[in-house]
Amino acid sequence: MCIKTFRYFLPLSACLIIAAHEAFAHHSVAGFYDPEKLIEIEGVIRNVRWRNPHTVFEVDVANDSGDVTTWIIESGALGVLRSRGLAREFVQPGDHVKIMGDSSIRSDHEMFARNMLLKNGKEVILTAGSLPYFSANDAGSILEAEYDNETIAAARISADGIFRVWSTNIDDRSSDRLKMFDGNYPLTESATAQRREYDAGDQALRGCTKWTMPRIMANPLPMEFIRDGDDILQRFEEDDNVRIIHMDESSRAPSLEMSSLGYSTGRWEGDTLVIETSRLEPERFDDHGTPFSAALYLLERFSPADGGNRLDYTLTVTDPNTFPTSLQLRRHWDWRPEITVGAYKCEEDQQVR
Repeated sequence: MCIKTFRYFLPLSACLIIAAHEAFAHHSVAGFYDPEKLIEIEGVIRNVRWRNPHTVFEVDVANDSGDVTTWIIESGALGVLRSRGLAREFVQPGDHVKIMGDSSIRSDHEMFARNMLLKNGKEVILTAGSLPYFSANDAGSILEAEYDNETIAAARISADGIFRVWSTNIDDRSSDRLKMFDGNYPLTESATAQRREYDAGDQALRGCTKWTMPRIMANPLPMEFIRDGDDILQRFEEDDNVRIIHMDESSRAPSLEMSSLGYSTGRWEGDTLVIETSRLEPERFDDHGTPFSAALYLLERFSPADGGNRLDYTLTVTDPNTFPTSLQLRRHWDWRPEITVGAYKCEEDQQVR
């Protein structure tokens, strides 16, 4: 493997570069891959597993002597590809490809793929937040998205206030989602000490993640609000999660049990849905290892904007054991009539060898 200290690659089978790169992954890749050491490989697809939480490719790479090594390559979730309008048939076993991504900390023949150049010269951006790479270097053009016109027409007919499918614009790097849980919060002394002990490498990248509130609010996959009698369901594609928002005060019978999504009650303030959530299981707050305690209380506001094309979100987090004062975070989603909230069906077993 040759080492290069510039961004543009020579046409070799595998070259390592050192470059600044923002880690922006669906499930955190911290502790498994190094986003500051990007590599490019060129080879033939041996096998593909289209799955969540990560798509897995096996690629046969030949060196200058003709010896072949099989690389194990993880990439973005199947849900990210769907959101981009990419059918899984864009690559097949036997196809010749180039792939760029993060080098592995665990093995010389593993990587986390961010961009792929197909044999027809089309580039596929595989992960949320990644920029064009091959096409930016005039080596190809972006693979076009394809969506179903009937799905779009039905979504436009049924859209009503917040009751529609919302999703992150995963190609908008100026999005406030990028800064929602950045780890730069004022913490209490005890929370600071707990976060120092956090090891990102302890998290199982290859396993299925237990999503909690409020962490699930930062995930990039689609979500929607659905009426359920007097209550509202917030349905996430991520991990097939469904959150119940109790709207009828007279019928509320709050459970004393704590859970990963907590107990949520809602009310309307005009078109804005206001939700209060408590009884959350103590967990880490974000991918930086920020803890929170059983005293955590969340206040959320979902406000349609831009004629229903945008959903603004404000989250106020109160936990005296973690934060000296209440913490306020913001993000937004875009209305995506061209997509639906699909089945996630996370697969625990990722062994492909």
